[in-house]
Amino acid sequence: MNQSAEEELFKARFEEHKDTIYRLCLGYFQQNSMLAEDALQETFIKAWIHRKQFREDANWQTWIYRIAVNTCLLKIKQEKKEKDKAQAYSLEPQVEFDDEKERKIQKMHQCIEKLQPQNQILILMVLEGIPYATIEETMGLSSENLRVKIHRIKKQLYSCISHGNL
Repeated sequence: MNQSAEEELFKARFEEHKDTIYRLCLGYFQQNSMLAEDALQETFIKAWIHRKQFREDANWQTWIYRIAVNTCLLKIKQEKKEKDKAQAYSLEPQVEFDDEKERKIQKMHQCIEKLQPQNQILILMVLEGIPYATIEETMGLSSENLRVKIHRIKKQLYSCISHGNL
């Protein structure tokens, strides 16, 4: 494939998947649009850099989701390290939201953060509306295993939201 055809194909794939990847990243970063935008850009930069490693017989959507998930997890680790350092030096109290809906959303994201990393990925993909078949392929799970895992994750989240524990 020549360079311009390769660029056009990549641009088309970017346009097709950018919104879904952005929303997936938003879920990881508790609706922080700046972090989600950074992760989105980093995801597609990595995809472009490593495009020659993509096997044409594979599903491109699954490949880009895996890159996005790995990028988000790496950024979360980096953010946590920076946040821990900043909190060690900060004396400012944390801002609380008065809006009930915002509290519920924050609580849900806090509970999702308490899940194991693979379970975080699964529930965020489900919340994003990604088809189960794509999730199965991305995560390497059978359909039965995926359904069982999602059921258990939902029970954990319900317990966390209701009682504060997983």
